[in-house]
Amino acid sequence: MADTVFIHILDELRDDEFKRFKWFLKKDTVDGLPPISESRLSRAEREDTVDLMEQKYGSAGAVETMERVLKKISRNDLVKKLATVSSGAAGAGPAGTRDVPAGTRDVPAWTRDVPAWTRDVPAGTRDVSAEEKLKSVRTQFIESVSEPVLHKLLDKLLERRVVTEGEMEAVAVTPGRKEKARVVIDTVRRKGPAASFALIAALREEDPCLSSRLNFM
Repeated sequence: MADTVFIHILDELRDDEFKRFKWFLKKDTVDGLPPISESRLSRAEREDTVDLMEQKYGSAGAVETMERVLKKISRNDLVKKLATVSSGAAGAGPAGTRDVPAGTRDVPAWTRDVPAWTRDVPAGTRDVSAEEKLKSVRTQFIESVSEPVLHKLLDKLLERRVVTEGEMEAVAVTPGRKEKARVVIDTVRRKGPAASFALIAALREEDPCLSSRLNFM
């Protein structure tokens, strides 16, 4: 499991390094999210710190955050160990890259499997506006998307490696359709333009009517 790898990495930090690691966590803003609060980090042990990172940023965001902070505290040797994070098992590259042909491992998984319609969007607008498109229709999406469609969207996003099984489970235990929809759109939007387009594409496939109302068609 990814969290086991995270804990093993943090276990290799000296106490003074771990203290600096947490100092950077409470200072850094990640994808527009505020830092983890000092009150939650102050007494956090290594296992607690891993939990806080995954709760705040999700599994993929936790990997990126840990990599950045390890570099800041000059532990590049430990950054290499993050390459083993792939569904809880060691792999040839970062999470989601096992069995991917050489030469494509540096491309996010969901950008290799986004439906064909996204290729028709003019280059230069795809990567610029995808997150903004979701942000601009966030309220309408939350108010309008049905729970059955949400489940289908999550299935597609899991297949395209946009979301993790842990993130799907987090949605499943969230009470209320609107809250589930809020978690889905915010989780995907924070992952960047490629993930945002994957959600838009999936919605076009599963609910053309809502997609048309959101100007995705």
